[in-house]
Amino acid sequence: MTLKDDVNSLIKLYGTCDPEQILKELGVSVCNTDLLPPSTLAMKVTSDGETTIGILYSLPEYTRKFVLAHELGHVVEHANSSTTFYRSFMSGYDIPKIEAEANRFAFYLLLSGFEINESFNKYDFVKSYGLPEELARFVSI
Repeated sequence: MTLKDDVNSLIKLYGTCDPEQILKELGVSVCNTDLLPPSTLAMKVTSDGETTIGILYSLPEYTRKFVLAHELGHVVEHANSSTTFYRSFMSGYDIPKIEAEANRFAFYLLLSGFEINESFNKYDFVKSYGLPEELARFVSI
C-alpha cells in the first residue's frame, strides 16, 4: 500500500481526517509540554508498547495540526523504528527518508479535508499551516 492508501484507510476507519482524533483512537497519548528544546516541536516516544507524543503547547492551531499529522505518519508508517525529533521545520533537502515520508503522510491527511480546485496553490496551502514554503515539495494531489 502507498502512503495515500494508508491515509485513506485511516480516514475511512475512523471517519475523520483530524490527526489528534485518529491518534486518540489509536491509543496514542498527546502530551502538551513546554519542556522540549526550542528547535523541537514534537517527539514520539514508544516504550512497553505505549506511544506518547510530546508537542509544544505554544504552537498555533494549524501548525499543531500539521505536526500531529506528521507524528501520526511516524506512528503508522514507522511503528518499529526510532524516529528523530521533529525539529523546527526540518525541511532542508537533506532530511532523512522517514522524515520525508512523515511529511508526505501529513499533507495527504490534511489535503483530504480540503476542497481542491483549479485555484489550488500548494505554496499557499503550506503557508496556511505556518510552515516554510520549501515544504511544498511534499504536497501532491
